[in-house]
Amino acid sequence: MREGEHPLKSVLKPLSHKVHRIILPFWIPNAEEPYFKGQPEVLRYCLDSLTRSIDREQSAITLINNHSCAEATAVAESFVQAGLIDKYVLCAENRGKLDPLLAEARAAQEDYLTLADADFLFLPGWEQAVARVFQRFPRAGMVSPFPAAHLTYFYNSHLVWAARQTGKVLSDEDVNLFEQGLGHSPESGLYSRPGIKRGLSWRQQQYVLRRDGHTVVLGAVHALATFRREVVQQFNQDKVPWVFKNGYEHEYLDVAAEKAGYLRVSTPDLWAYHLGNTVPQAALDWYARALTPAETAEWPALRRSFCPAALRRLLPLNRLLLRAGRKWRWL
Repeated sequence: MREGEHPLKSVLKPLSHKVHRIILPFWIPNAEEPYFKGQPEVLRYCLDSLTRSIDREQSAITLINNHSCAEATAVAESFVQAGLIDKYVLCAENRGKLDPLLAEARAAQEDYLTLADADFLFLPGWEQAVARVFQRFPRAGMVSPFPAAHLTYFYNSHLVWAARQTGKVLSDEDVNLFEQGLGHSPESGLYSRPGIKRGLSWRQQQYVLRRDGHTVVLGAVHALATFRREVVQQFNQDKVPWVFKNGYEHEYLDVAAEKAGYLRVSTPDLWAYHLGNTVPQAALDWYARALTPAETAEWPALRRSFCPAALRRLLPLNRLLLRAGRKWRWL
């Protein structure tokens, strides 16, 4: 039985809250098979660059160890022991990427939530670049610091009402690095596909929004993206039926910004490199050249807006308009 009273029962201690949380799951089952043997080192570079690049006064990291091998676990726990990880989740079995990620995202209370694969190399300044987009483009609901112009039309039907312009804002160097990180040839990768009005390729021209001298690229990718809270609340609430299924993120994550009445956009510069399962010297050279001190991120206070609420009601119409625009090549 209990004797006496808990000494802290009557002590009121204020609880602080961050404005931004990064959720990063990883699954590395072994370090012997050729595909996985380099991934503990990839994880080390990812966590090192991430923890060095965020403002820890405003941001926190949730790291999900999805029943990984001892070598990968040792890498993760070295960052935990250094006090760099706010929350460390250790799964007793491989739950796949989506199930534990959604569990943490749904429970998070921060205003902004970044979901990231554990194989990115983050540049200092990526967090500030994303915050600036939310600050200057109130219609942005999902922002990638890993430009994804090739996904301009993907779950992005509200762009039919956006004051979009065309232009080449992505540098060839950034596009080449993007393709290299995905294992694609610069001449035949995602940015070589027919783009606007099925004419020029996405490398040659992108859809952009401009506001007060600032530019953002239409299109975002769920592998690395920051969501405003209203969009997180639109994540699919159904239980995830599969450990892994190709493209199963679409119906849980990708559709959410559109359902909430917002746009999916990217920064006009590459702020992260996709390592995959190796650490190429070209990526390290790019990272070393870009190492400059970053300013403090200025995250805007969340406020409700009439525009997203109206666009939510127009979603079926906007999807029809987008399909018609693509078919008849006026988009």
